[in-house]
Amino acid sequence: MGGTLIKDYDSMTAMYHNIGLLLEYLETMRTELKSGRTVETYRTGLNEFRKFLFAEHGKEVDKVETGDVTADLVREYLYWLIQNGKSMNTRNIRLASLKSYISFCASRNMDYASVDVDLVKVKTKTVTPKTHNWLDKSQVEVLLEQPPNTKTGVRDRFIIIFLFSTGARLGELLNVKLCDISVSGEYPYVYLHGKGNKARIVPVPEKGFVDNLNYYLSLFHSIQKDDNYLFYTKIKGIQGRMSEDNVQRIVKKYGILAKEKDNTIPEVHPHLLRHSYGAQMYRLGVSLPEIAKLMGHSEIRTTEIYAETDADIVAEAVGRTIGKQPARIWDTLSEDEKLKVLGLIK
Repeated sequence: MGGTLIKDYDSMTAMYHNIGLLLEYLETMRTELKSGRTVETYRTGLNEFRKFLFAEHGKEVDKVETGDVTADLVREYLYWLIQNGKSMNTRNIRLASLKSYISFCASRNMDYASVDVDLVKVKTKTVTPKTHNWLDKSQVEVLLEQPPNTKTGVRDRFIIIFLFSTGARLGELLNVKLCDISVSGEYPYVYLHGKGNKARIVPVPEKGFVDNLNYYLSLFHSIQKDDNYLFYTKIKGIQGRMSEDNVQRIVKKYGILAKEKDNTIPEVHPHLLRHSYGAQMYRLGVSLPEIAKLMGHSEIRTTEIYAETDADIVAEAVGRTIGKQPARIWDTLSEDEKLKVLGLIK
């Protein structure tokens, strides 16, 4: 009887310890990453693993022990994801979330160290980039024709222009304040605050972007204060940062309307416009390291997707995008010619 009580006590202690680690992990993610989307992605990944353990092994969340998690079990979980219709990219994300959590646990409890080492053996799978996973200039033009000529329509159109002209992530777009925009000098640019609050400067074309910016400001920022968010909403008269859901809804709405005009247009979302910016830069002949800097990529391999376009896209003339220069001649241009192509000088 005494042995059973001790065993039950040990199990209860382990259960509360594991739950405590999970709560601490999620709180650490929220504090350090400062990205609700990333935290939600990792939380969803852990929840998927919980569903797998219950569905396939009858393990409830408070019954999972350290020794239950092995490389073989994780491989079985990843295969289960694919069998349940998840994409290879989703599989890789779920693996990353699990590795992140186990690594965190190992930093707090040595019992997890062997599991952490074991999971290194489980590798991500190569994902073949989707063809046409971005919009070309003509498709963007169709998209920009959809917002009505109303005050709200002007705002919505400029949101699309901003995303396509800067390659900003959704969170970066919404964090832009008026003080982050400089268009009075010879070379207009915006400051974007990326992951880890790393700021980067992104040049913007005077033609198109600056004109639309000024029109938008005249309607929505008649009194300009440096610390005001560029895009905002008002709730009960209080002005605050626009939500991610609001921008996603706006872009999706006009994407649906655009597809009715051009059925080659894929499902439109903010990140697609970011991809479209990267593809545009690549077609202009901008080098991958330069594109990586403009887009805030920490690793060049993230940028390499733009070199994986199909042969037809690579062969397109740059004139189809923003000019009449033939594709892939960037290195032959003078500095002034490069600035003209990018719209930085006339």
